[in-house]
Amino acid sequence: MRVAIADPPTDSVARIGANSVLQLVPLLDEHLGRAERDRILQESGMPHPPIDDGLMAEQPAANLHQRLRADHPGLAAQLTESAGDRTGAFIIQNRMPPAALLVLRRLPPWLAGPLLVRVIEKHSWTFAGSGEFRVIQVEPAIFEIVDNPVVRGESANEPICHWHTAVFAHLFRDIVDPNLQCREVSCCAMGDDACRFEIY
Repeated sequence: MRVAIADPPTDSVARIGANSVLQLVPLLDEHLGRAERDRILQESGMPHPPIDDGLMAEQPAANLHQRLRADHPGLAAQLTESAGDRTGAFIIQNRMPPAALLVLRRLPPWLAGPLLVRVIEKHSWTFAGSGEFRVIQVEPAIFEIVDNPVVRGESANEPICHWHTAVFAHLFRDIVDPNLQCREVSCCAMGDDACRFEIY
């Protein structure tokens, strides 16, 4: 099954999907106000949000997530989770061919799930950036991102990859089974070897 998301980058600059920023910006406006949003973007290395929904330089996107967690710890999980949910919806609405979606949604979950895993794996650079994405198990799905750039260098006592978790949860709920959820069971920010996500 062919799904058109983006071609992998061919230069040496680490890149990640711009929706890691674009789906977060309106939430920053709503909850923090335009002035604070602009400050966080500026300090993250972005004088303004990316103008396109393809790939962008990874470091400013990672900086944004990390700056938000540092400056607004009480809101960061909620906002990045909401942004991840919006990113999942954007992928389904704009990146997956309607015919492919129709087929996947008509399949039983035990068939649709593994097919969706392979689609995610094929396009993993859009959310894993310079990290290493690995499929540990296909059914039920378990993913890992080794050296996850979005939390690289951070320290936490619980998993903090709320954006990734919400992206995966939205895709599996919408396409495979509305009862499915995703949880992060280990996190690089906790000193683990990889951020591990389980679909259940």
